[in-house]
Amino acid sequence: MTSRIKLAVAGLGAVAQSVHLPLIARRWDLFELAAVCDLSPSLRNELGAQYGVPAAQRYADVDHMVAESGVDGVVLLTSGSHGAAALSAIQAGVPVFCEKPLAFTIDEAQRLAAAERAFGRPALLLAYMKEYDDAVHRMRERLADVHGVRAVEVCVLHPTGESQLEFANLRPVPDDVDAGSVEAISAQRSALLDQALGTDASERLRRLYADVVLGSLVHDTSLLRALFGGFTHIDDARAWPDDVFPPSVEVTGELSGAVPARMSWHYLPDYPAYRETLVVHHATGSLQVTFGTPYVLNAETRLDIVESADGGELRSTFVSTGESFENELVDFHRMVTAGTRPRAGISHGMADIATSLQIIRALADRYGEKVTT
Repeated sequence: MTSRIKLAVAGLGAVAQSVHLPLIARRWDLFELAAVCDLSPSLRNELGAQYGVPAAQRYADVDHMVAESGVDGVVLLTSGSHGAAALSAIQAGVPVFCEKPLAFTIDEAQRLAAAERAFGRPALLLAYMKEYDDAVHRMRERLADVHGVRAVEVCVLHPTGESQLEFANLRPVPDDVDAGSVEAISAQRSALLDQALGTDASERLRRLYADVVLGSLVHDTSLLRALFGGFTHIDDARAWPDDVFPPSVEVTGELSGAVPARMSWHYLPDYPAYRETLVVHHATGSLQVTFGTPYVLNAETRLDIVESADGGELRSTFVSTGESFENELVDFHRMVTAGTRPRAGISHGMADIATSLQIIRALADRYGEKVTT
């Protein structure tokens, strides 16, 4: 019989309410939700009660929760860098399921890698859900037989988070978070961005790095890493318009094998629906994965295949309705119970931070700004 593990969830915002808490409840065969943590007393008490977490197991501080709750694993869904909280958990002997980004700096990732070596087995799963999508897995299988890749293109059309989550009936944004805690988090974020980019980096570049490049685009840099080994170098990056935030961001560079790649990310508040495509053009056809709104459980992902066949063109489609968020939770269970290595861990997160720093350096160069990375 499969063993259940006790989970603690830190950060009870939109992604927890719409995705992770419902899935943990759905997978009662693998998980028991044993503790929750949030800066908001109302959120931790209301959601704790909703999911049957005893009052004594509802925490305001992640480190206290890890130390006192007796859990087998912690799910980090808090905003910003997860470096400090993940390090504390691993050093306490508790494996970590970590939402992106892993961290803001290479130094944070290196400390996590050292802690994992001392842990003696895989200690952290980095939750890039797109790597766990069945359509992406099928694309990876197809790519093994593809030769002569000419170009790889990613395009993200990103409406507001509110519009993507209208269906989820989220609880109102809490107004009971202690102001001192908010100030401390802001100061920690600022200090980490100083370490990552230098103190001369403009506020716009700092926000681009933290909120766009590491906050969203990292899903695509990580996907290109998983499928192609990642960027060998970044050629150029640009962001426009200047008077809008978040702006559109475009990145060009080369993947392993001197394959040109382009990523385009567009924040379009009034766009009708989230849409993301990854297209591979090769000598005899194309492969395209199309992702829908990420927060809708078991939504359709499509892999469209164009290939040569008997002098003509053959088109086929693979449609996945498997839930990638659920797949990564199941992989975390395997990591905790059997010590299996996850699809993405600390070393992969470190590589993605390095690529993100290359992107922000290219943006700084284009606009005549200074960063120290």
